[in-house]
Amino acid sequence: MLPHDQLPDSVLNLLKSSRFIHLATCLNNKPHVSLMNYTFFRKGQEDIIIITTPKRTTKYQNMESNPNVSILIHDWISVKGTKAPNDQENVPERRNSLFELLANFNKSEISRVSVMLDGKASIIDREANADDFNFYKSLHLNNPMIDQNQAKNYIECADNALILIKIEGCKVTDTDNNVEEY
Repeated sequence: MLPHDQLPDSVLNLLKSSRFIHLATCLNNKPHVSLMNYTFFRKGQEDIIIITTPKRTTKYQNMESNPNVSILIHDWISVKGTKAPNDQENVPERRNSLFELLANFNKSEISRVSVMLDGKASIIDREANADDFNFYKSLHLNNPMIDQNQAKNYIECADNALILIKIEGCKVTDTDNNVEEY
């Protein structure tokens, strides 16, 4: 298990401030990726991601049989109408100097990292672990980063599962292809 003090602050800040993750599950050598709302929570020495999903989904069936998951979270941005500095073929017309200033400001202010997390998924049984289920459900339901109208559909529905993912490993890659593992 990866102790939380090994995750860099930049990863913790990203986990606390992003709205979505890409969740990768796998069963019988067939990978599956889903875009997910999530809640990040630190419990003692463990860093946990809380998700919910309908039980009839591929990701649920995969995690039920194979609890090993990977998560991708990143802070990369894309600005419509802009391109890489060395790409001269499709240069769009600049709208105005304010647009250029804001686009360049945003690009320079964001660190542009991609974080891949390895984890183990645990499905929390609603009846057998009612106290844990209600605690994590409450955390997830009250996450200010999640649209509350969507949250109720996925979190309060009795046919949906509540899943905890314990982070066990972390790899950070930046736009210069520098890689660090934690």
